[in-house]
Amino acid sequence: MGRYTVLACFGNMEIESSFTDEKSVFNKKYKFDNLTGLQKYPESVENFTDDFKNKTTVKLNNYRPEYFNFANKLKISIKDIADDIIQHCLLFFIGSADIPTIRILYDNEKIEDAIVLNDIYKTVIEVEKNELNLKFSDIEEDFNLRYIRNYNGVHSHSIHLCANKREVGKKQSLTNYLPSFKELYNENKKYYLSIYVESKFLDDNNHPQRNRFTFPESSNKKSDYDLFSLEELFTHVSDNVRLNFSGHIQEAEKEKNKRIENYILNPHKPRLRYRHLLSVDNAFLDIPINASDETLEAKLHEKEFKLEQKRSKAFEKVFKKNEYDKEAFGEIVHNILNEEAAFSKDKLADLMIKRKSVIKLFQKYLQWRKDDNFMLEKDLHNIIFTMGSETNTIPIDYHNLWLLDERFTFHSHTSSDVKTKSVKNVLSDGIKEADLLIYDVPCAYSDNLDKINSLVVFEFKKPGREISGSSNLDDLVLKYFRDLMKSKARSNKGKILNIEDNTPKFGYIICELNKDNIEHNIKWNGFKKSAHGHLYKINPELNLHIEVMSYEQMLDFSEKRHEAFFKALGIDNL
Repeated sequence: MGRYTVLACFGNMEIESSFTDEKSVFNKKYKFDNLTGLQKYPESVENFTDDFKNKTTVKLNNYRPEYFNFANKLKISIKDIADDIIQHCLLFFIGSADIPTIRILYDNEKIEDAIVLNDIYKTVIEVEKNELNLKFSDIEEDFNLRYIRNYNGVHSHSIHLCANKREVGKKQSLTNYLPSFKELYNENKKYYLSIYVESKFLDDNNHPQRNRFTFPESSNKKSDYDLFSLEELFTHVSDNVRLNFSGHIQEAEKEKNKRIENYILNPHKPRLRYRHLLSVDNAFLDIPINASDETLEAKLHEKEFKLEQKRSKAFEKVFKKNEYDKEAFGEIVHNILNEEAAFSKDKLADLMIKRKSVIKLFQKYLQWRKDDNFMLEKDLHNIIFTMGSETNTIPIDYHNLWLLDERFTFHSHTSSDVKTKSVKNVLSDGIKEADLLIYDVPCAYSDNLDKINSLVVFEFKKPGREISGSSNLDDLVLKYFRDLMKSKARSNKGKILNIEDNTPKFGYIICELNKDNIEHNIKWNGFKKSAHGHLYKINPELNLHIEVMSYEQMLDFSEKRHEAFFKALGIDNL
């Protein structure tokens, strides 16, 4: 702790020192405070005696209340202070055979009750090894590395830079340079390394405040006069660690890579969107070996994003060329396209896993229904498309219109439980709320962007509730089409469009049917039964097609559309 730091926390500091040249005993005393600065007391000289021992006493007086209360609140004990002093002055303990006895105690304590730092050092600090007289880059001065074992209270390996035998600045985690350097063991006792770095180069480049060094932190900040950077120094130190613990680190790398592979290919929860990363050399080098699943997920997502950016830039670079470049196009064909194919396959696999999960949720719903624990209509509704939402407020990734028909995902607009008069681009006074209303003004497939290509209305009836046997099923959707036929639509360019009789219209009803209801609608209401077992009806005058199916049929159709994808991607048994 520097003298100015002392004065921030204490009123003053007193230092008394007695030492001998084996002829006389010299007594010196200093006082340091904010008012008068350094005060030097007259030196006294006494005759030497055989029982005299060198002694220095440092007193910190008038502990300021705000700092005392802070330390007391954090329960900082005198033992904690002793440990910090040892860490700060560790090189004095390591490099000196006859270091003086250092005691720490409160003012009202007896000397025999004091904590002896030398004893703590002997019981806590254990030297792994010393690497002396090392050469780093073009620096003339040698570097010494002292590997110290930490058995308690430390949870990672670290680098400590020192000047004049004292630590300078904050420690640097070795994980930043050796992510796979995990804990070490000595007779089943786990420990981590603190590596203390000392050199005359560091002594000479220590900042006057002793809290940092005068050379730049990173290589890109070096001037023509700078020989070295902190970043380079840490890299040299970590290279020395890698050399000394190569076998341990290689085993840890294999262990980490296997864990990541199992995480990605987990049969119960696969993350196949990252599968292509398994074929990228050294893709996981910078992932810490002790990373949590949350950290691992974030790191893999970051790597996937960076590789996607790299591929995009490669394509952009080629597209900007005005003439054929054999080398550039060859790289695109042989490397980038192969990466893109693997990446796209994994993204497709990830999408299919999500869809399979939604299908399994519906299967669970069917199970609940058989148990007479009926799922509410709004629950089913929200899974497919959130009630009260429209496509301009809900992203494509957050709805599941594909359950009904893949084509609905790409329609211009969808609204759910929204009054007709409130639907975007529809001019109407209608107050009816279709469960799902879908209309299409295609941006990609139509030559006439101002023409509505189709209208789709979905109606869901509460699961477990059968419709009356004498009910006309088409009435469930015709009321919405009548509302819409009285309306006008506005094109993307603002042009008013009529919804014509020949505008393709599709009505879908998902409900529970019974035998009487099916017979009534086939015999008396113009419905027919398809080869798949669901009902349909066509009104050619209005270009209207209506289909009625059960929840099982809707789920079965969706499963069959995806079955080939599930098998090809190897997720059919999930």
